[in-house]
Amino acid sequence: MAQVIMIASGKGGTGKSTFATYLATELAINKYKTLLIELDAGLRSIDVISGTGQQAVYDLGDVLENRCDVYKAMITSPHTENLKIIAAPYRDYNADFSRFRRVTDSVYRDFDYIIIDTAAGLGAPFQAACRTAVMGIIVITPDIISVRDGRLVSDEMYNSGVKDIRLVINKFVQQTFRHSGFEDMDEIIDATCARLLGVIPMSRRIAVNAIRGEQLSPSSQEKQIFTAVAQRVTGKDVQIII
Repeated sequence: MAQVIMIASGKGGTGKSTFATYLATELAINKYKTLLIELDAGLRSIDVISGTGQQAVYDLGDVLENRCDVYKAMITSPHTENLKIIAAPYRDYNADFSRFRRVTDSVYRDFDYIIIDTAAGLGAPFQAACRTAVMGIIVITPDIISVRDGRLVSDEMYNSGVKDIRLVINKFVQQTFRHSGFEDMDEIIDATCARLLGVIPMSRRIAVNAIRGEQLSPSSQEKQIFTAVAQRVTGKDVQIII
């Protein structure tokens, strides 16, 4: 049965969707059957990041409105057959996310992991993900605004019943961290009330590969970091790489 994990952020621009896509890909490459679902209607991006391009004939909106079943909306990743992807609608619409739990329940037994890429903020997509997730991962950047928003997300997750809450600090630059308003990583962890899952550096390689829909080089530091993050998600005791 699948472990359902929601990826969230308080504000846009933290790299949440890129993180969600690379995490899902990493899990799938390591033989876990994984489903990645995007909830950000009107701001779709995982089709590009995952390299599936224009393959999406149906999307999550079609599933929620009963225009097709959930399996018909799935696209297979070009990088691994263990990863299936359901894209958000390209154009915004008034989706009834109250039906979303039925989507995850219908495929619960067919996957090891279901990764939900929510929309930024605490709106309907976020609330729908909270109703089905058992783990929440908050993606923040190391600045006071993002950390403050991350705390709001953490509190809302916890109050909605998601008790296993993890933290990813993205776009980290060691040289400029002293200007972030925080003394050290522990202060950020305490401020968000979430367990640190990983620290991902500001990386041109990640940005370029995401735009191209390509995987990270196996020998790159970024690839090693995502491998470690995925292993920690699966319960392995792996050191956090910074």
